[in-house]
Amino acid sequence: MASDLVHLRLGNKLIDGIDFVVKNTLFDTRTEFIKETLRKEVSEQKKKILIESLRRKPAEMKKLGIKIPSNEKLRKIREELGNELLKKYDLK
Repeated sequence: MASDLVHLRLGNKLIDGIDFVVKNTLFDTRTEFIKETLRKEVSEQKKKILIESLRRKPAEMKKLGIKIPSNEKLRKIREELGNELLKKYDLK
């Protein structure tokens, strides 16, 4: 998998927090922790954007440049979200 190098400046409090988490969990390095945390956050933000797009009218979505998912894709998304909620609230 190709990757790009990104340089970040982080405050001392944030670095201390990252170091604490890495030291007290299964993460071996700061980089590993940061990558995993970013993966999760990107995934969550994508879900939020998709959920919000489902509330919009198709014409409004097109104006905003949001691709309109097919009915099959919408069905899959609803099913996945439903399963996540069942799992989150221990209903399954």
